[in-house]
This record gives sequence, structure tokens and C-alpha cells, in this order.
Amino acid sequence: MKLIYIYDALCGWCYGFTPVVQQLQQLRPEMEFEVLSGGMILGANKRPWSAMHAYIMQAHKSVEDTTGVKFGEAFLNGLLTSSEKMDSEIPGIALTVFKTYQPEKALDFAHDMQVALNYNGENLSEDETYRKLVEKYNIPAEEFLQKLHDESFRYETQQEFQMIQNWGITGFPAAILDLGNGGQLYLCAKGYTSLDRLQQTIENIIAESKRQQ
Repeated sequence: MKLIYIYDALCGWCYGFTPVVQQLQQLRPEMEFEVLSGGMILGANKRPWSAMHAYIMQAHKSVEDTTGVKFGEAFLNGLLTSSEKMDSEIPGIALTVFKTYQPEKALDFAHDMQVALNYNGENLSEDETYRKLVEKYNIPAEEFLQKLHDESFRYETQQEFQMIQNWGITGFPAAILDLGNGGQLYLCAKGYTSLDRLQQTIENIIAESKRQQ
């Protein structure tokens, strides 16, 4: 049985939902967890952070009130006011590369990227951000950065974005349950979902699947 968590490193609600998925991972050691990048801001949608300033200054309060995560001053009054471009592709590639080293810790690394962005105001398009992030995992930084700029990892990440689009998932976060029986995939979270509600949904899907057997 596997939970597929579809997130985007730049998505504020995903920043609030990742800790829920981390809690679920601790509670369900028998379950496999996979993290996929959704590709929220790509191509023509790339814009300066400052273009989203007014919206995020309002929206982040809802995320904080609902999920309990905090956005840092370095993000709200730093990166968010800058002309740096929002870009989901580079953190997406970073996750793809990370999974070649420690796939079982992909969820933790995804959250580390979110904290670096939303709390520390670090740019997820800059090499220096990843140089710091991979230290914790004892991954050789120069090797990681070389792979981050490797066309094959970029291609693999773009294929992931395309697969998620083909699944019809256009909003993040989302979570899909794969019962591992070669059957269908079940959407168990669409948007931020509390731990209790997520667990209940998973139990309902498992129970329904058993009834249908």
C-alpha cells in the first residue's frame, strides 16, 4: 500500500500539508510514501515573487491559521518583495535528484525546501540554497549540483509534471492512495486535509475496496 503525495515546493498550502503527511508516515510504518512534484509554476507562468505579494500577504494568514505553520519575515518582507522569478522546475529537479540518493527521506527533503523558502526566504532557484540543504543528509554538494543542472534529470522531472497533468490533478496539495493490487488509484486528499480526516478517508477506501472483492 502506497500514499503518493503530490506537492509543489512553491505552494503555500503544501507547506502546511507536508507536516500532516510526515505525521501519517510515522503512524503508518507499513505504508510506502512517494513524493511527486506537481509543476505549479512553469514556462509562461513564471513571474517575479513581487507580482504575488498582495495575494500571498493575505493568503498566508489562512494557511497559518488552518495548518499551524509559520511564514518567516525573511520570506514575507524579503523574497516576496523581490524581482526574483517564481519557478517550480528547479525545486522539482532537486527532489528528483535527491530521490536517487535517499528516496525514503524524500518527504523530509521536500519539507526542508519549503522551510528554506517560506520561513528563511531562500530562493529555490539558486545553487547555494541546495548546497546548504544537502549537508544535513551527507550528500556531496558539488555532485548534487552537477546533477541539478543535468538535462536527463530535467527531462525526468518534466515527465513527472506531465504524468500528474494526465492524472487530471491541477491543484496542490493532493494525495493518492495506491492499494498495491494493480487496481485503480484513489484520491484521498485534494487541498489541505487534517490528519484525522486523511486517516478516515484512507480507512474508508480500504474498507470499500475489501467489500468490492
